[in-house]
Amino acid sequence: MADSELRAKGKQIFEDVTQVPAFEPSDPFTAANLDQCFGALWSRPGLTRRERRFLSLATVGARGMDQEVMFHVRGALKSGDISSAEMIEIILHVTQYAGWPCGAVMYRHYRDVCEDLGLEVPGPDES
Repeated sequence: MADSELRAKGKQIFEDVTQVPAFEPSDPFTAANLDQCFGALWSRPGLTRRERRFLSLATVGARGMDQEVMFHVRGALKSGDISSAEMIEIILHVTQYAGWPCGAVMYRHYRDVCEDLGLEVPGPDES
């Protein structure tokens, strides 16, 4: 695949995943992000976008990566790939395996995104 095709594919997948307009890369790092992460990795066969979302959410959540958690939580909920009820289950699972501080980062972004998008947060006894 030509570099321009990979870049175009990366931009499209970036928009699908993050639910925000793609950026023009300004340096080698941002170019690699679009080309390698979104153009190549997210387009590979073998896993659906939804399955990749679960993996990405668990990975950035377990690492406590604040900005990345926000982008992935927002993108997953806004696209409808992951429901609000599924997201809270992901957060609970990450919390148990990665620790409460990491889960708290995810939960804070989850609550903010639900408020922004008008999504309902399940009650304490709902699953």
